[in-house]
Amino acid sequence: MLFLKNKIKVAVHDGDFHTDDVFSVAILSLYLNKPLKIFRTRDQKILSKVDYILDVGREYNSKEKKFDHHQENWNEKRANGISYATSGLVWKEFGEKITGSVEVANKIDEKIIQTIDAEDNGLEIYKTVFKDVAPYCMSDYLFAFNPSWNEKNLNPLKCFEEAVEETKRILKREIKKAQDCIFGAKKIKEIYAKTEDKRILVLDDNYAWKKVVNLLSETLFVIQETEENKSWRIKSVGLNGHQFKNKIYFPESWAGKTGMELANITGVDDALFCHNQRFMAVAKTKEGAIKLAQLAIQLGTKSK
Repeated sequence: MLFLKNKIKVAVHDGDFHTDDVFSVAILSLYLNKPLKIFRTRDQKILSKVDYILDVGREYNSKEKKFDHHQENWNEKRANGISYATSGLVWKEFGEKITGSVEVANKIDEKIIQTIDAEDNGLEIYKTVFKDVAPYCMSDYLFAFNPSWNEKNLNPLKCFEEAVEETKRILKREIKKAQDCIFGAKKIKEIYAKTEDKRILVLDDNYAWKKVVNLLSETLFVIQETEENKSWRIKSVGLNGHQFKNKIYFPESWAGKTGMELANITGVDDALFCHNQRFMAVAKTKEGAIKLAQLAIQLGTKSK
């Protein structure tokens, strides 16, 4: 067996690969930022010679670079009760170092890593609504990289490496999104603190605001400039704890109206559009958007 000196040697189990082992290697690769030599094996002779052992070996010892969760009586859990799988152990070790932030690392853990750990440990975290119909998840996507029974010409290691590279791209994007989301949340809170009428929040950029603003009890509408056509969009704020229910809705008489018809009904000359479901409206100017929001507070329907 040739052990290349210029590469870090990493072992994972052989057979079909899954989200946990793929993510574990992807996380390690992002942390090390060096070429890896991957061995998909359970051979103890090989395991004894590699630099990192992931999702195989039945031992967890971060100091010895061994990360597995298949040992008997495994009981490493988060505070919320979700047990650690290998990807979670590797992320716990290197997530903050990769992202440069505890806050970002925790956000990635909550959004992605915990779902992987839960599934790999046989813990159900969602229920289906329709019989035989389930969400298409990350696990489905990465499992599709395994060769099918009819693809005997494919090299399983190459397929695994391809899945790892794809996962690294996803993780990099999610880390960037998390970083910007956290920065955006701070900007939103600064704007909120300076806003006199806190029922209407006018943002100065296209921040992802829902999780932040939904917790602000006073705010009913958020106004942002749209990048597509330089108009101003007014959105009703969601009722906390409800995915599709809002604190307030635009008046029923506005529903589905556009252009001059909406302008005549509202008295706002540059009113452009109101959604049929009455949770969103658009005006040409910021001033027009604010007027629509003010009118909706007077005339609209509040959720009970």
